[in-house]
Amino acid sequence: MDNGLCMPAKVQEDHLSTIRDVFASESPEGIPHRLMSLLEVFDRFKVDIAVTGESGAGKSSLINAFLGLKPDDKGAAQTGAIETTKQATMYQQPNLPHIRLWDLPGMGTPSFESKSYVKMMNFDLYDMFMVVISERVRENNMLLVDEIEKRKKPFYFIRTKIDNDVRSQRRKSNFSEIQALEQMRQDCEKYLKEKKLDPHIFLVSTHDTHNYEFQKFISTFKDEVFKIRAEEFSGFLDKMLHGGWLKARYAIQHVQQTEKLETEDITKLQNMYKSTGFGAAKVSAVLEALSHFQLDVAVLGETGSGVSTLVNALVGLENEESGGAAASISNPALSPGYPDVRFWDVSGIEAVMDCSMFELIQAMKCYDFYIIIVSDWEKARHVKLTKEVEKLRKHCLLVQTKVDSCLQTQEDLCCEETEILDGLRAQYTQELQREKLSEQQMFLINSFDRSAFDFVGLESALSSDLNTVRTSAFAYYISRIVKENL
Repeated sequence: MDNGLCMPAKVQEDHLSTIRDVFASESPEGIPHRLMSLLEVFDRFKVDIAVTGESGAGKSSLINAFLGLKPDDKGAAQTGAIETTKQATMYQQPNLPHIRLWDLPGMGTPSFESKSYVKMMNFDLYDMFMVVISERVRENNMLLVDEIEKRKKPFYFIRTKIDNDVRSQRRKSNFSEIQALEQMRQDCEKYLKEKKLDPHIFLVSTHDTHNYEFQKFISTFKDEVFKIRAEEFSGFLDKMLHGGWLKARYAIQHVQQTEKLETEDITKLQNMYKSTGFGAAKVSAVLEALSHFQLDVAVLGETGSGVSTLVNALVGLENEESGGAAASISNPALSPGYPDVRFWDVSGIEAVMDCSMFELIQAMKCYDFYIIIVSDWEKARHVKLTKEVEKLRKHCLLVQTKVDSCLQTQEDLCCEETEILDGLRAQYTQELQREKLSEQQMFLINSFDRSAFDFVGLESALSSDLNTVRTSAFAYYISRIVKENL
């Protein structure tokens, strides 16, 4: 292990330059608290996305597919051959609590005629739109686009039921699926280009979400939704703080009416501006830097404990695949499943710990979060590492790898698998209690089988914890950057 590791920049230099200017006159000591207070409010800020289109286009089915629900599941949007949505209905995905999807009634029915639809649906309430069409682009679809464009709001153009369209064309003697899909895309583009618009266009099937462009739609949305939230939040601040009393009143009323923020959050932002001048421009710069912030996660373990295998499993690579994690702390692994997270393979820790704990601690300071592999119970290096993480006021998860091998070695005990696993967890809990460490779950995994034991639970806990620590890691990083600039 080389504690002289030169960690790549966590934020691009152009964003760092802007941040230095924003905080040029500020005391570095006060930055973390102020930033965390601001970002806690931002984290509660809700974005409202309207899913709209003609009746029968597949809006509710799209929402269910987005939420990962089947039509009969609890909480699923109602679907059917006739229009089942009678009023705007809100849905949320647990992993995206700040995003509210609104299933709007279909346009063009006797209840919601085209001329009155936009007014009845109150398009001004929404921050983004997903215009859902099926079979072909109709006049009503473009009327919706016109109303969205008037409001200068972002939107996706989503053509559904692509599987049906492809199936109906297979009877043609010269059928080509690639050409058929390209023609469908061109049909959408034709009408949008006439209006000089270039939104994302997705060709999807809500029944076959692994083919066509459903996964592309989901990944694009997740990549872009932070920016959309940031722009809406900054826009609200600009109106509230710099737009004059009338714009400020309407902006506050809108946020309160739509319950995007609580009243105390609005008051907190106003007080922050009064005391520090931390207004819309500065907030926009902070959020832009945060959207590019790289979180560094160290996977620590002894030689042969399976550090590299676990890193590969977390980023979705098999060991033999090109691009797999190398057994070196100089090569971070990246994964689409964990945006803006760098996983560092830090194996062979016993050589450093048994020689110089100081050297290891200095190296550990570079990282924001830790996954500690439990392997040698007798030497309990994982306990020592957990203690050091707590001293650094950071967070970690503990993982015992190769649990399948552990079970094989204990076959002669004639115990049930669950009994052995519970025994391992109890042993770990006793260790923590004996060392007066914070109690936390230990994950028992087999890195080669992500469906076995606790691997799914590990990924869920990791995603949740990384979202939690990102704000504080960013705040203290900015404080350090400003301090170094003095």
